[in-house]
Amino acid sequence: MIVSNSFLTLIDRIQPLQGELNHADSHTATIEARLEKCFQIKKFGIIGSHSRGTAIRTFSDVDLFVVFSRDDARWGGRYIDSKTFVNRVKSCLAGRYLGTVMRRDLQALVVKFSAGNYPVDIVPAFFEGMEEAGGTKFPTYCIPDGSGAWLITSPAVHNKFISEANQKSGGKLYRTVQLLKFWSACRIPSISINSFHLELLLSSEDTCVGIKSYSSCVTDAFRLLHERQCRPLRDPTKLSGIVAAAKTEQQRENLFRAVELSYVRSMKALNAELNGRVANSKYFWNLVFNGRFPLNG
Repeated sequence: MIVSNSFLTLIDRIQPLQGELNHADSHTATIEARLEKCFQIKKFGIIGSHSRGTAIRTFSDVDLFVVFSRDDARWGGRYIDSKTFVNRVKSCLAGRYLGTVMRRDLQALVVKFSAGNYPVDIVPAFFEGMEEAGGTKFPTYCIPDGSGAWLITSPAVHNKFISEANQKSGGKLYRTVQLLKFWSACRIPSISINSFHLELLLSSEDTCVGIKSYSSCVTDAFRLLHERQCRPLRDPTKLSGIVAAAKTEQQRENLFRAVELSYVRSMKALNAELNGRVANSKYFWNLVFNGRFPLNG
């Protein structure tokens, strides 16, 4: 079978299962109900990969965007330390989820349900103002920046930017992001890569635009990450400042080493495919995906 069929088979295999989506809906509903007992909640919704269609089976957390009243984040006329605010959210939920593991992770509170199988990342926010993008005004919000301060962002602006890039690519951008996320989860040990970083990077560079196979899209994504050495990206929408590819410098170095090896192998796979050596191409793609590439797809 041709290589493109194997990629389509893999893409189908990594889509989230309905059971995972049901768990996500159940957890978000109970979290919302609990937080409303402690705070003035203005808005509540799912953002990130699950909202944009780039989540993958088993490995994607659910990102909840919870907009609180500004009064909840103020003390004495000033906004409190964002780490302190995340800890307040944690204290509220701890009264409902006894024994559930919770930890603060940069911009979010991570709640690990069901022995960690269905984690939910809660991103607290409060309304900041309106921002114009492409002739349309969008709401902006302040969220924790991971160091105690607050960072301005706008899920609506980012969704518009990435969605338009995906449409321009004929839908290949979202699927390529999924493939790269699955690739990172296949590593032993697994490596960390920020899905939002990937989406913004591939969108801003038109990596998946044109008459291109998934072999080409994935190889070009590896090339781009390798050339940039997985360094942080300045948000192309000019809203959120710097968007890192990984959370720590050590994780960035681990990611870069994995990208470097996989880029070499993906180039060999692509060249073999272009020269009609299908079996050889699949051999190298199987190395890239650590033995989980469909050889008979």
